[in-house]
Amino acid sequence: MGKIQWLEWNKESFEKARSEGKPILLDIKGSWCHWCHVMDDTSYSDPSIIDALNKKFVPIRVDTDKRPDVNRRYNMGGWPTTAFLDSDGKIITGGTYIPPEQLREVIRSVLDMYAKNRGKIRSKLEPPRIPKATTDSLTESIAKDIATSVAVNFDIDYGGFGFEPKFPQTDSLEYALVRYRYHGEKEMLTVVNKTLEKMGKGGLYDHVEDGFFRYSTTRDWTIPHFEKMAEDNARLLATYLKAYQVTGNPYFKEKAEGILRYVQLKLADLENGGFYGSQDADEEYYKLRLDDRKKRSPPTIDKTLYTNYNVLFVSSYFLAGAVLNSPEQTKFAAKTLERVLGATDNKGALPHYFGEDVSALKGLLVDQALTIHALVDAYEYTGNWKHIETATKLSEYSIRTLGDEKAGGFYDIPEQSADIGELRARDKPMDENSAMATAMLRLSWITGNERYEKLAEGTLRLFASDYERYGIMAAPYALALEFLLNGPIGITVLGSKSKESERFRVQARKSYPVRRYLLQLDPARDSDRVKQLGYDPALAPVAYVCVGKVCGPPLKDPSTIESTISSLLVPATVTTVHS
Repeated sequence: MGKIQWLEWNKESFEKARSEGKPILLDIKGSWCHWCHVMDDTSYSDPSIIDALNKKFVPIRVDTDKRPDVNRRYNMGGWPTTAFLDSDGKIITGGTYIPPEQLREVIRSVLDMYAKNRGKIRSKLEPPRIPKATTDSLTESIAKDIATSVAVNFDIDYGGFGFEPKFPQTDSLEYALVRYRYHGEKEMLTVVNKTLEKMGKGGLYDHVEDGFFRYSTTRDWTIPHFEKMAEDNARLLATYLKAYQVTGNPYFKEKAEGILRYVQLKLADLENGGFYGSQDADEEYYKLRLDDRKKRSPPTIDKTLYTNYNVLFVSSYFLAGAVLNSPEQTKFAAKTLERVLGATDNKGALPHYFGEDVSALKGLLVDQALTIHALVDAYEYTGNWKHIETATKLSEYSIRTLGDEKAGGFYDIPEQSADIGELRARDKPMDENSAMATAMLRLSWITGNERYEKLAEGTLRLFASDYERYGIMAAPYALALEFLLNGPIGITVLGSKSKESERFRVQARKSYPVRRYLLQLDPARDSDRVKQLGYDPALAPVAYVCVGKVCGPPLKDPSTIESTISSLLVPATVTTVHS
């Protein structure tokens, strides 16, 4: 029996559809996706469907992790996405999983409609809704609105947000933690504690081999969807570590260590540095006890090294190294970051994935933004200034290729890649713009370059009148506003390379990282910056702590850093950034 002759998403495939007068079937899959495998075994193994698709369509298959730009524009509600397009890339119809008998019907009706309406099809997709900056001020009331949305959607019985299916929603948890730590909102600690405990003790966590599954099909976290994703485990590792920093709850530390065990065993390329993309779902396997699992082949691992997932892990591993006193995690984070940067082209564009198979898709906003964060983390956790120089280079490249100088904000893809179908319309997604805004703010605090802060402000202004429609999904935006409105918690360690200076750095790195920056200055090497900041080099080794524009006295004892931060942290007054 023949197979479907899947083609790549490229100009040649679209040209073939045009020249042969055929519609396109676009299949968006994930290597980890259970129903994608089911569709391969059912609908796409049906001889009459194979025949029809090979003869009368141009079948194109895309992996959602490898082509997030295509997925963002064409996903029809989940994976698999089964979308029928005309030769210009406009959607005729589509859905998710379609069983064989139904798919045969859809194929017939699409062919009939295409024959009658070729050239007159109007896409079923709305064009991207590009946000526009308003003259509205950026205020704490926006942040409070989003905090209210997080609180209202919290499930008081089982933790998490809303009903089933339930996803970890790490950004909402991170923001709840911020509201507790910096604004004294005790009810937000309940949101964090209950959710992290219920997720960790329920079925979302693999109690045999560790690590978290992608989501729960039930409200009470008992029955998961069994794939394990690099992105989720990287984000959850950071969330559990930060919750441990703020609360001191040993359970959160225990769960973070469990994620690390799973990742080291299954997703880490220990020899070369790097993290694999995902591990497949296999319900039967995951229901077994450890001894029985050992007798079966484990679910397949997608060994693609995705830039965005890798740098999320780099950031989480640097944090783990500091919080858990684990130099191995710090070393592995640095090794992975070097590998990621080794794949960057000479202009500053990162490929979307790398390794043996390097992505032609380069310079995506999500990759650039998260890598800048990872580079700032690398500087803070190692003290090596070259990471800030690289972050600056990546930032300047991103501003040139993705930034919108006139309207503000950043597009998700560079212009040269936006030339097929709906990719012709570039988008400005809130989550990715928020990540870039916080990266710009962090860079501005460490370098003293105010231009980056202005860029961040212009970016966040785009969503000032639009955030409400996102609900709890506006949490990344609220986190970025927290950085902009309430300013940095700056720790400057002044000292040469010595054991005494290192004690200050180690202690500073243990502090809660949200809104924190850590500047590490050598009195001799960095004399200009020391002079500019008005610090006395004769006092070294010493630490200075500032919260916003309020600074404490020079500290001669590293153990007083944390208590000084707390004493300077008064509940945030209403802050406004006017246009």
